[in-house]
Amino acid sequence: METVPTFMRNRNAAFTLIELLIVVAIIAILAAIAVPNFLEAQVRSKVARSVGDMRIIATAMEVYFTDNNAYPPYTSPENPAGENRWRLNHLSTPIAYITSVPADPFADMYSDAAAWRWHRDAYVYAELKDWGVGRTYNEARARGQRWFLSGRGPNRILDAHFYIPGGETQYDATNGTVSAGDLERFGP
Repeated sequence: METVPTFMRNRNAAFTLIELLIVVAIIAILAAIAVPNFLEAQVRSKVARSVGDMRIIATAMEVYFTDNNAYPPYTSPENPAGENRWRLNHLSTPIAYITSVPADPFADMYSDAAAWRWHRDAYVYAELKDWGVGRTYNEARARGQRWFLSGRGPNRILDAHFYIPGGETQYDATNGTVSAGDLERFGP
């Protein structure tokens, strides 16, 4: 008869509480490393989408200008307040310069309720001659640019509508992924 060594005998085939706690701790550490990186990647992808959307809108506006010798109107009798989605709808109807006006991926009614009333989920568009002051806008006018597009940026607030010390309103990823400032594009 063959004897089985003691260490090979089947004890209760279960994990001890310590072993389970170690596994849970390892999973928690891995999650603590992975989740912030995942959220950071989501913000970077939304920034890239927003920049791409504004490039598409800018191209459509230049084609609109070529056909009409003017950029889409800021206001009109149908829209005296100049609600922003309406302004950019000129690019999709009656002539389709773009198939539909893209929504700002950072738009959130709850984060920026004051701006939601006029701009909703749209990018802000205006001709610079109709827009206020600020170093960024004055520099764009000096360069001969005539219009601007602005997206909320990762902080989800239209910072261009409020005073920022120094007048700088552009988003800069070097200040952290979720920092103040808007994603802006000037043209032509």
